[in-house]
Amino acid sequence: MIISRYLTREVMGALLTITTVLVVAFLSQQVVRYLNYAAIGKIPTDILLLLVSFEVPYLLALLLPLGLYLGILLAYGRLYADNEMAVLAMSGFGNRRLLRITACFALLVAGLILVLMLWVNPWVSTLRQQVMASDEAALHMIQTVIPGRFQASPDGRAVLYVGELSRDHGRAKNIFLAKESKKRGSGGQAVWTLVLADQGYQVEDADSNDPFFVTRNGYRYEGVPGQNDYKIIQFKKYAVRLPQANTRASHEEEETLSTSLLWHDYQTPKRAAELQWRFSIAISAFLLALLAVPLSALRPRQGRYLMLMPAVLVYILYINLLFIARHWLEQGRVPVYAGMWWVHLLILFAILFFAVFGARRGFKKSA
Repeated sequence: MIISRYLTREVMGALLTITTVLVVAFLSQQVVRYLNYAAIGKIPTDILLLLVSFEVPYLLALLLPLGLYLGILLAYGRLYADNEMAVLAMSGFGNRRLLRITACFALLVAGLILVLMLWVNPWVSTLRQQVMASDEAALHMIQTVIPGRFQASPDGRAVLYVGELSRDHGRAKNIFLAKESKKRGSGGQAVWTLVLADQGYQVEDADSNDPFFVTRNGYRYEGVPGQNDYKIIQFKKYAVRLPQANTRASHEEEETLSTSLLWHDYQTPKRAAELQWRFSIAISAFLLALLAVPLSALRPRQGRYLMLMPAVLVYILYINLLFIARHWLEQGRVPVYAGMWWVHLLILFAILFFAVFGARRGFKKSA
C-alpha cells in the first residue's frame, strides 16, 4: 500500500505539471486566435473571455491522455534511473503489480476524460453556439470596429472607418462608409455608395431586427469608381443597412449533439464517428498509460530521457491514426462496426509486443 501511494503520488505530480503546461500553451494559442478574430471584426470583444473559457474543458480532455502518458514515462523513468525500481523488484514488486497500479490510476483518469467527452464538452459546445447566436454577440460592424482603422465587413462589400468611438460602441464621430450596392453602371460595373458624416449611431429595425447605421450631417456619393458620373447628396440624417456576419451555426453539428442522440443515430457515419471519437479519447488515455510502463524501463547507466523521443513518436502515430480513422468513417470508407476501433487494437498489440519482447529492460519477474 505504501509503495502504491508512492508511485501514484509520483505519477500524479508529473501528470498535473505536464497537463497544466500543455493546457496553458494551447490555451494561449486559442487566445491569440480569438484576439485576431476580434481585431478583424469576426467576433465582438465583450465575449472574448467567455469563448476562451469554453476551450478549457475540450483542451483538458484532449491533453490529459498525453499528460498521463508523459507523466508515467518521466516518473517511472526517474525511478529506473535512480535504481529505485531495481530495489522494488528485489523486494518482490514486479512488472505485474506495476501494471496493475498503473491500470487502476489510468482508469480514474480515463473516467474523468469520458465524463468530459460524453457530457461536459457537448454541453459547452451548445453554450458556445448559443453565445455566438445571441443578439448581443451578433457581429454588427459598429460593435467590432476599431477607431482610426478601416474595417471591412465579413462579406467584403462594405468598409467602415470612424475617427472616434464611444466607450459603449454606441456612437461614432468622423465617419467614412463605403458600401457596394446592387446597382450596376452602364458598363456592368458595381455602383458604390460613399458616406461621409460627422457622427452616427447604430439602431435595429423593429420588425426585422436588421442593423442600420444612422449617420448625421454629411454627404452621400454614389457612382462607379473611376468614372465622373456620380451623384452627390447632402443630408442631415441618413440610415445605411449594415452587413452582418453569419455566426448562427447549426445546432445539428455533431459536436453539440448529446451522446444519447448520437447513439440513437449510430448508423449515420458522421454521428458514429463523433461518438467513437468521444470514447476513443478516453480509451487512448488508458492504452497509452499501459504502453508507457514498458517504454519507461531503462537499463543501468542509461539516461532517463532515452525513451522519451521514441515514445512521443508512438503517441504522434497513434493520434494521427485516430484522425485518419475518424475521417475514413465520416466519409463512409470503413464500416461503422470497424470505425476507429482497429487503431486501438494496433496499440494493444504494440503494448503486448513491448511488454513481452521489447521493453523488459529493468523489469524482473515477480516471485
